[in-house]
Amino acid sequence: MTIGVALIGCGKIAHGHAMGYKAAADLARVVVCCDEWSEAQARELAGEFGAEVSTRWQEVIERDDVDAVDICMPHYLHEPIALAAAEAGKHILVEKPMALNAKQARAMVDASERAGKVLMVSQNQRFMADHIAVKALLDQGAIGDIVAVRFDCNQFLKRMYPEGSWMFSKEKTGGGMVICTAVHKIDLLRHLLGEVKRVSSFQARTGLNYNMDNEDVAAILLEFESGIIGEGFYLFAAHKVPIPTTTGELTIIYGQKGVIHNVLGWHIYSTDIPQYSGGLTRLELPQQPYRESVKASVIHFLESIVNQTEPLTSGRDNLKTMAVIDAIYQAAKTGTMVEVSSI
Repeated sequence: MTIGVALIGCGKIAHGHAMGYKAAADLARVVVCCDEWSEAQARELAGEFGAEVSTRWQEVIERDDVDAVDICMPHYLHEPIALAAAEAGKHILVEKPMALNAKQARAMVDASERAGKVLMVSQNQRFMADHIAVKALLDQGAIGDIVAVRFDCNQFLKRMYPEGSWMFSKEKTGGGMVICTAVHKIDLLRHLLGEVKRVSSFQARTGLNYNMDNEDVAAILLEFESGIIGEGFYLFAAHKVPIPTTTGELTIIYGQKGVIHNVLGWHIYSTDIPQYSGGLTRLELPQQPYRESVKASVIHFLESIVNQTEPLTSGRDNLKTMAVIDAIYQAAKTGTMVEVSSI
């Protein structure tokens, strides 16, 4: 079985997805590349596959030679494209965040399940080689039961996107730092530590980004079902990154018998494992370019279709990630602690 794929959206992240299709040429073939804003961009990517070019996603999803669509579009277009694709009987891979909110995400899951098709969210941090190794250490109890986690990310949005970009619009993104960036780590932490029970958050706009009407600074508190306490800090207006990490995002996981962190490389201290008990020990974990994890997520999507199995980051699984995101926004808006189960 060769899966015919339509790449919808041919910007920067789509090139990472393209790597996956090249690596899994025995499973899939990109038959069309679509970009409604830049035909030249679509043509460039199509040239790598000998694929056709389109500027209208509505036409693409109706093609008989398209079995699956890969949505690399702005957040506000995820739901309408996914709903139409499911109605047309296509498998769906969608970039994160899954949608603007949990309500849209549920509609996408319901539509794909009615169609009997795979819906997967490209939560690629679960596929990063070092994160896979960290999960293995946690699962084997290297630092005992987890008690707390700290995580943060510092970026400067206007250095990454031009003035007028959709990234500065709450209507088009669903929010700012939380849904655009913290969603990565929240999804990963669900994978590593279990489900989140309740949240609180403070958010603001610094005024340092172009006419931005979504939050560019957020402080987040999480309580997991297991009792783990999490603290996150996210800033889209950071002139410099004060804490150098292996991934650009700080992660510190505290256990009853040690700690794992990624400051200046992944390190571990364990009271139970002799080789790690003499102090913080650097872990020689595999380090790969970011796009390798995107490639891995694409291959996983294709294998899920072929094997008729639920993906690790299925749409249904990601409903819980989106519920946490919604709860964080509700907590910030109301100034209260919000139960994730209420979303």
